[in-house]
Order: sequence, then structure tokens, then C-alpha cells
Amino acid sequence: MDLSNWVFERFGREHYSPGLERMRFALGESIQHLNQVKIITVAGTNGKGETVLRLSRKLQGKRFAAWTSPHVKCLSERFRNQDGLIPSDELFSLLEESYELVQKNKFQLSFYEFLFFVFCRWSRTQELDYLLLEVGLGGEFDAVNVLDADLILLPSISRDHQEFLGNRYDGILKEKLGVLRPQSTLISFIDLAYLNQRIEKKILSIGAEWINLSPYGRELAFSERNQLLAHVASDWAIGHRDLQKSLESFGPDSSFVENRGEVIERGASFHLFGSHNVDGVRKLIQFLHSGIYTSNKLKFDTTVVSFSSRSIKDLKAMMKMLKGSTVLGRVVVTSFSHPKACEGLLLSELARQEGLEFVEDISPHILSMSSERVLVAGSYYFLSYIKSTLGQ
Repeated sequence: MDLSNWVFERFGREHYSPGLERMRFALGESIQHLNQVKIITVAGTNGKGETVLRLSRKLQGKRFAAWTSPHVKCLSERFRNQDGLIPSDELFSLLEESYELVQKNKFQLSFYEFLFFVFCRWSRTQELDYLLLEVGLGGEFDAVNVLDADLILLPSISRDHQEFLGNRYDGILKEKLGVLRPQSTLISFIDLAYLNQRIEKKILSIGAEWINLSPYGRELAFSERNQLLAHVASDWAIGHRDLQKSLESFGPDSSFVENRGEVIERGASFHLFGSHNVDGVRKLIQFLHSGIYTSNKLKFDTTVVSFSSRSIKDLKAMMKMLKGSTVLGRVVVTSFSHPKACEGLLLSELARQEGLEFVEDISPHILSMSSERVLVAGSYYFLSYIKSTLGQ
């Protein structure tokens, strides 16, 4: 059974539905119970998912439950603990039990809220040291904010979901900082000075603590910054709160997490990097040009890319950056089947305008590739589509 479709049929497609009242009403006394666990909330624009996964690795040996969204391939991806992803049969039982409660009590929950409700019920069945929560969209009015974070991680601020969050960095930051609580600790990696001034003002106004990692990571690639953020956070979480010692003990990990450097060998060598918005594409290209992952001898032969629905302005900006890179080889724009995928006709026209190649169905080309180094980039949903094509 496709568990995503099971939820779709009962709650509709995932959409932004801000507000905490519905979630508070549904969770009731569970909020107080879960607040007894140390809660680490990861907000920001790009890097949230990787930071949670890196932190999960750092906390091995501890008992934790981690919530991430969206899922790319299967619903279980949103539910993981120290043993890995929740088993599908266990998740289905939880979904059924939770749905019965929703119906009985007439809770009015969205798709996202229902799944977080299920996650919280699952978390209550475990003896946990930590809850790791990735904010879905925004911060202040996201469902995860019904729980009080002890530690907040902020890997980046950039423009995304502008129809909901606006296009001003200070406004976006204000929304993200809505997860702060008095006596909580914020660890951030924000480079813009005026945003750091606003962070400092907010921290002082509510009596929180702030660790600004930006001065210590200027030479690090974006993924390495996420690793440093997770490293310092894990030290703080377990009570080792000496920043200098944390910095001295940090060393970048050359391994990658799923969809962020993951490699699949099937005829060709496919390198998967999710980069779903303008800032994500910019950071990916900067990373590839840094020489950490590529060199003159290891350029890509082909780059295959597709995106979820975006503004035409953003799509054009991303295509221009891809066209201008010297390490991507032949760049092919394509379409894929998913409710959130960008329309193929639009991608085709924009690719033509930017002088890029467009292929409507990339699947047979992917399967026929051999002895090539192929970058697969763009929407995480597109990466899932390619993985399925490759039998993963």
C-alpha cells in the first residue's frame, strides 16, 4: 500500500496551513509530556534536512526520534529514530489508530498536521533523550512550534516560498525566529551582518542564548557548515558546552547523506544533489567549483535537472546558473511526473530561451548511460523519480 496516497485520500494534498490552535487542540496533554524531552528544532531555508540527518549520526548511542519533511520516496522518511526509519507496517497501524482518533474527536488537521500528530503519538511510545524537529515551512506558525525547543539550529536564510513568507530577508528571519523560547539556545550560521543584528536584538529581548558560528565557517562549503552546526549542537545537547573545544574537535566528514551527495552506480555513476531553490542551486555550484567534490579531472559529463513548481523568475535564474557553470558538462533539463512538479511545457520553453537542451522523458536516456559521471540535481522529488528509474 502507498501510505502517502492513504493520507492524501483522507486529508487532501499537502499545503501550507499556518496556525497552532488545531495542533494544540489535537495533542492536548501530549504537549506537556513531550516537552519533558530535550527538543532540538531546526529552522531556516536550506540545509535543514541535512543538519537533522547529520545530527542523527552524531547522537547515535542516544535515544531520539527525528521528524523531517517532506518525504521524497516514502512516507516513512518523516519518522526515524536511533534504529532507522519506522517500519511500514508499524507506521500504517499508527496512521489507522490516529485517524480513528481524529474522526472521533473531530480534529481539523491538514495533511502535514496529521502526520506530525502521528509522529508525536509515536514519540510518546518511546523512552527518548531527544526530539529532533525540522520545521516544514516558516517557523512561528509551523506545527512543530507547539513544542518548546531547548536548542534551535538555523543553517541559512534565503528566499523560498515567497508567496507565504515574503521576499525580505528580515521578514523571513522574523518568521524563523518564532521558534525561540526564553532560556533556549540558538546556534546559527547566518552571514549577513544586519540579520545578525536582528538576531541579537531578538535574543536579548526574550532572554535566550546565542552561538554565532558564522565567523568560524567562512572557508567551509555549505555541507561542511551544516556538519559543523550539527557537531556543535550535539556537543551542546549532551552537555559539553565549550565552543572552543567543539571547534577544535571538528573535522569535515567526507561521507554524504541521502540525496545530498549520494552516489548510485548503474552503468553510469549518478551523483544526487537536491537543490530545490535559487539559493540551493547557487550553493551547489559554489560547492562544485570549490574543488572539494570536483576537480579538473572529475568534472561531470552530463547534468540532468528538473524542478518543482516555481516562479518563472526563479526558474530562469536557476537555469542561468547551471548554464554558466564549467564543471557540469552537458546540461539537460527534463520533466517528471509528480503533483508538485513544474509543468513540462514551461520548462521546455524556459530551457529553449536559455539555450539549454530539454528532454521530455529522461528515463530511457538514464538507463542507457554508461561510463559517464552524471549529476542529478534540482527538486528532491525529481531525485526520487530518478532513483526509482534506476531501481533504487
